[in-house]
Amino acid sequence: MAKINNKRGLEMSFAWIFAIVVGAVIIFLAIYSTTRLIDTEKTTQNTEIGKEIGILLTPVETNLESGKAAIIKMPVETRIFNECKKLQGEVFGKQDISVSTKSNIGKEWESSGIASSFQNKYIFSGDVIEGKEFRIFTKPFEMPFKIADLTFIWSSNEEYCFINPTREIERDILDLELQGMEIVEDISLCSVNSKKVCFTRSGCDIDVDVNSQSVKKKKRTESVFYEDELIFGAILSDLENYECQVKRLMARDSELSSITISKSLFLSSKGCGSERLQPLLGSLSNKTLEIKSSLELREISNLAENIRRENDNLGCRLF
Repeated sequence: MAKINNKRGLEMSFAWIFAIVVGAVIIFLAIYSTTRLIDTEKTTQNTEIGKEIGILLTPVETNLESGKAAIIKMPVETRIFNECKKLQGEVFGKQDISVSTKSNIGKEWESSGIASSFQNKYIFSGDVIEGKEFRIFTKPFEMPFKIADLTFIWSSNEEYCFINPTREIERDILDLELQGMEIVEDISLCSVNSKKVCFTRSGCDIDVDVNSQSVKKKKRTESVFYEDELIFGAILSDLENYECQVKRLMARDSELSSITISKSLFLSSKGCGSERLQPLLGSLSNKTLEIKSSLELREISNLAENIRRENDNLGCRLF
């Protein structure tokens, strides 16, 4: 009898083990399927958020000379991925925006959604910016006519301290009431965790050389070069993002120069003389199309300034 009882007990143990294993597998599959479903929904949601951010930027863009500022608030911690692409065969390149949100389930950060692409946006920022609140301002960029609206983005987690900036920089920060950007006369007055932007000394997080119109960051050896409103882009952007956006802007400048030549030819046939601008515009179109780096901006800017002066002296202006 003892042997029989032991056999039944052993059979009961196998039954329980089998049930536990099967139950564990079912629970695992249920959790896995649910997690995959949540991940898929999150990816879809992040894709939609990326599109919405691109759409939200449009009203901020302005035709006013003074520029505009705005704030985008997110319900959860968010990462915005800013990728500039200037590919061979694409005249104007494109601006890709994708988003990843922080999650309380599974991985800390969800996979980023499918990138939304824009050919008419020029966003200057780090490759990845993170926070719940994002500060934005735009300024029109002209060379010599309006090329596009420049958009600058940084997170509320980032603070910038400008030490003895130029009057133009100071005016923009004060007039647009740009949050997260303070102006001081000495580096010792900067907030502890702020990124120091120096104009009259070197060795800061970001050094601006007004004479050479260049910006160098502590973490890299290369400098980038700027003209006019591009200085904010040089300060806020990663090197690759900045250089790519400059090339995209110059490609647009090249196309607009060609269009302006056509306009000049048409007006000349109507008796409005602007023939002397045509070779200058042709030169501008060629130089901006073939630009290799921001170092060439100074030469292009000088040519654009000559075109602007010539245009101002015309009886009927081209722009």
